[in-house]
Amino acid sequence: MSRLKRELARVGLTLRDSLYLWRIAPLVPLIAVLPEFAQHAVEIRRGMFASQEAFSSLALDPQRMEFGAIKIAALVIAVLAGARFWANRSAGLRGWSLAGIAWKQVLLGLGVQIVASLPALLDWRAAPMVQVTLSMVLTLASLPGLVLMVGGLLGDRETGLLAIYRSGWTKALRIVLHIAPVWFLLQTLHRADHIAAMERPQWLIWGLMAWDALVVGQMAALAATGLHHGYAADEAPDGDEAGFTPA
Repeated sequence: MSRLKRELARVGLTLRDSLYLWRIAPLVPLIAVLPEFAQHAVEIRRGMFASQEAFSSLALDPQRMEFGAIKIAALVIAVLAGARFWANRSAGLRGWSLAGIAWKQVLLGLGVQIVASLPALLDWRAAPMVQVTLSMVLTLASLPGLVLMVGGLLGDRETGLLAIYRSGWTKALRIVLHIAPVWFLLQTLHRADHIAAMERPQWLIWGLMAWDALVVGQMAALAATGLHHGYAADEAPDGDEAGFTPA
């Protein structure tokens, strides 16, 4: 099997296993689903879907924003918990064990992300094009740091900061390949649900928003699985039709 076909097959396995995660670890997507639906409940009761004008005027409603912050934090937690679950499952450990985490790598990778984000937090004057260019460069430069953090979360204690900048680019691109295409489709569906709910009967709005919360749960399951499978792809034997799902 050619390298390209092998990579595409593994992307397919990531999608399959992200769906499988709902059965073997339903808590992972539910961590993202419940806060998402709670925010939708606030939006519906505030009348956000009554009209486009109501939606725009209530977009920055304090209560909605509070639930928005909670749901984003929950999404991040779900993704990290799901990735760790896959690592534990592959290693034959308890699903929610934290024993195998390489904290040194996690903290080093997090430090790279923080340093890369500092210019955006500083009050400095520059042309918009310069700011956008710098942001893109720093985001690209921080990708190996993200890979180091993911590797530490998954238990990689051997790889260091310098090594990841020499060899981590392939893993970074593979993780993006495993997550980004399907994530984009789910994000498009996520936005379409909100448009479809506009000025609809209450029963239909509730139904669409319940479905939308499940879509967000699948986004979390996909990202969690993609982080693990994309990082661990080099360890999977060629032609391994079982993918990364241990028996």
